[in-house]
Amino acid sequence: MIKLFKTKKSACRCQPQWPALVSEMNGYVVPCQPSEHGSPMTKLFELSARCAECSATYPGNFIIEPGTPPPFEWAHEPENTVCSCEPRWPKLMVKLRGQWYLGYPGTDGQLVVDGAAEGAFCDTCGARFLGDMVVDPDDRSHLEDPHET
Repeated sequence: MIKLFKTKKSACRCQPQWPALVSEMNGYVVPCQPSEHGSPMTKLFELSARCAECSATYPGNFIIEPGTPPPFEWAHEPENTVCSCEPRWPKLMVKLRGQWYLGYPGTDGQLVVDGAAEGAFCDTCGARFLGDMVVDPDDRSHLEDPHET
């Protein structure tokens, strides 16, 4: 859903004028900057920009500031997704079919799963793992009794 700003104000009353511009996409307020020609995205979605201070509608062309995260929920990383271990991601844990398994980042193995979809995490620091990982169903070293089934 793209939400456009509508306001009756047409002239920025701030000093200096237009101190900061913002627009809104999919419920996210995104920073903008004036631009001579605008951008294909702002024109395609018919976005409008407004003054971040007084909410006056910006009359000129603008672009979304470079480096702004995409305005979609899936594009924003959840908290605690950076492993603080050295080396990174030394031992991943994932629960499959009711049992815990060890794994490692990558796709070179027999059982590859999506770590984000399966809730994988670093066993050492607890960071959530968001990539593909290889699970070793035969590695039982993480269990108190490695011979239990």
